[in-house]
Amino acid sequence: MQTVTIPMENLAQVLQLQLDRGGTATLTVTGSSMMPMLHSHTDTVFLVPVTASLKKKDLILYRRENGKYVLHRIVRQRSREAFICSGDNQWEPETVYAHQAIGLVNGFTRKGKRYSVEHLGYRIYVWFWVAIFPVRRPLIWMRRHLGLMLKTFKT
Repeated sequence: MQTVTIPMENLAQVLQLQLDRGGTATLTVTGSSMMPMLHSHTDTVFLVPVTASLKKKDLILYRRENGKYVLHRIVRQRSREAFICSGDNQWEPETVYAHQAIGLVNGFTRKGKRYSVEHLGYRIYVWFWVAIFPVRRPLIWMRRHLGLMLKTFKT
């Protein structure tokens, strides 16, 4: 089977129509903001329409004011309509409003294996990753720099 890459800007209208009709969509993840859970160009997410109120720990696809599409997790809820989101590999908070949400992730593939967001391992991972959000910056910094140091010593 041949794989075709379509930029999100071109796919967005079809995706929105599919979700507006109550359908589902599968997208391959690009970028590194959701690592270590999701890896770029190999893992996929399964999106469903946002039919209920969004809540802390939900993984959503949303559109920023600048038009860019982003897949990030809700790490805090400011109100019924406003959320603080961030990628799992990031520490910067971003305010996202409910009307910006396009789809809700209800499952994903990781290393070729399919998981539901109800999977116990996923729920434990999300609980931990959201809980450490306030101290994520130094943890990510240490992980990145320790990795660079280890690479230096291996060569």
